Amino acid sequence: DSSICKAAIHARILGNTGGLVTVEKSPGQQSYTGSTRNGVTTNNYGAWSGSFVFRASSKPPTPKPTIVPTQKPPGSLLVQCSSDCTVNGRSVWGTDVYTDDSSICKAAIHSGILGNTGGLVTVEKSPGQQSYTGSTRNGVTTNNYGAWSGSFVFHASSKPPTPKPAIVPTQKPPGSLFQISYITIDSSFCKAAIHAGILGNNGGLVTVEKTPGLSSYTGSTRNGVITNYYGSWTGSFVLHCSSKPPTPKPTKIPTQKPPVQGTCATTARDLKESITIVQCPSDCLVTEQNVWGTYIYTDDSSICKSAIHAGILENDGGLVTVKKIPGQSSYSGSSRNGITSNNYESFSESFIFHNLEEPETTESTDEQAQLIQLVLG
Repeated sequence: DSSICKAAIHARILGNTGGLVTVEKSPGQQSYTGSTRNGVTTNNYGAWSGSFVFRASSKPPTPKPTIVPTQKPPGSLLVQCSSDCTVNGRSVWGTDVYTDDSSICKAAIHSGILGNTGGLVTVEKSPGQQSYTGSTRNGVTTNNYGAWSGSFVFHASSKPPTPKPAIVPTQKPPGSLFQISYITIDSSFCKAAIHAGILGNNGGLVTVEKTPGLSSYTGSTRNGVITNYYGSWTGSFVLHCSSKPPTPKPTKIPTQKPPVQGTCATTARDLKESITIVQCPSDCLVTEQNVWGTYIYTDDSSICKSAIHAGILENDGGLVTVKKIPGQSSYSGSSRNGITSNNYESFSESFIFHNLEEPETTESTDEQAQLIQLVLG
């Protein structure tokens, strides 16, 4: 019942810009160990009935570079980098000599070969090093690392090579679902898809099919993209796309009932069930609703504000699982995550959040900590 996408960031499968991941369900475990990685902190937990893993290596996959066919030094390749890799690129280890699982385009900005607008770079693979030293250059901070099996370096050229042209005529073969266009095999898929009218400039999914080469290719101007004329070429491709974009699969919430649409003022006493999933709105941090307790809260406390206090949610809202439990003889207030909760004496009903990492216990909160262990275990 963990968030797939947030777990993918924690596992270094994705960055915060999103993307595709492959999820495989697996049997439940006797225990789960939390950790902090890539800005995401996961929680410890005991036995649970089901798990999932990502079908990827423990290190993030290195994106396949766009290869531009042109003359180049032996053992090297040309990579076409997109823009905004300062923010969107993955991690980088080293300075001038980088580990071969580093982001090529972000490393190129770090080394001063490229700016953040993208462009062509020449990459040469080199042997692994005993150690790599991180540094901060050009707005990019790289990491230190120990021994690693492979590296790469950049070769700067005085003038970027001219890639072979991309051509899109208007021919539409039978059996296509949408407009299909012939393009030389070394053309940019994504730019050709914009030219063909299959995609806009905000990206998306297209299906590419390789086809035989043609004796000539005719250039044209469409949708802000100019393609070029070209003579005979050995290979082509066509693009397939349906007339409407695919509908994304809905996010599945592991419960038989839909979540309750909460407000910043919703409390546990407003809920009918003993365990309920609540959809919290954003901006509950600055509301005037009160919270009493720490980890165990009185049932008239604001659920969504308590979730921010407990570290379950940030101020942009989200889903939380609330479990009603018996009242306590006392509740201890505290200041956490921008919210100060209040002390209180005996109260009739309480609630806690599922998947909450057990707090560090002190003498004054032993009874509450034992109750959390009992409920979560």
